[in-house]
Amino acid sequence: MKFEVTNPKAWKAVNEKNIPMTHKIKVYEKLGGAYRLGEDGGEQVFNKMTELLKHKIQEDSTENGGDYEVSMSQKLLDDIIKNATELKEKMGTSEYNVEAWVQDHISQAQNFINQANTGFNKDQQ
Repeated sequence: MKFEVTNPKAWKAVNEKNIPMTHKIKVYEKLGGAYRLGEDGGEQVFNKMTELLKHKIQEDSTENGGDYEVSMSQKLLDDIIKNATELKEKMGTSEYNVEAWVQDHISQAQNFINQANTGFNKDQQ
């Protein structure tokens, strides 16, 4: 399935700014940018990235014949581990300045995973 921005010029202008990705998305959406998902006449346009992601999660769940929250969460965690490992290798061990937005993303990801891990209790499900 194909994913595109509806206003490539606006996205390019916003994407060149040295700000966190979440801010880039918000600015792009305030400029009237949206997201197109699909191809060959079956496209859907979403005004917000959160709408697109919710749709995609629901679509994936439906395609798999039901609501597979554990398997979906396992796949997401595997992706987090893969990307974190790759990023750690790219950064290396020598000290140097890491861009603020990268530090921010790593800090937020660590915080969210810690909160999920601390708050999750299988017995309460």
